[in-house]
Amino acid sequence: MTHTSRPRSNTPATAPRTVLSTRQLVDLELGLYLLHQLHPSAPPAALPELLRFSDETSNQFTPRQQKYLNRGRMLLAQFTDKLHWQSLLRVYASAPDYRLAYDLNQECTHFAEKTVGFSRNRLGVLRKMLA
Repeated sequence: MTHTSRPRSNTPATAPRTVLSTRQLVDLELGLYLLHQLHPSAPPAALPELLRFSDETSNQFTPRQQKYLNRGRMLLAQFTDKLHWQSLLRVYASAPDYRLAYDLNQECTHFAEKTVGFSRNRLGVLRKMLA
């Protein structure tokens, strides 16, 4: 009996993603929105730490910010994994600008809300998701 094996793919199972799914895009932008609401000057990489923040140290937030943080923790629990968050940020930074609600530099060290374009209406949706 002869055993024939299938040809192996040259792409490993853990290859980096090059495109974000719609769900990943929304979750990522929700994470950036949350970070902007709680720490506007923080770099994008700060989100995982913010989501892991202890309740004792989160008393620096207003009641509205605390509400946002609590909902964000529930909706974005997958982003407590720093490596997962950073890998998605890199994909987001390389995505076509017209699809995005945020400008994110290639080094993923700075982000800002876009004020024009079709994506600006998404910021209102993100606000409603945390409210």
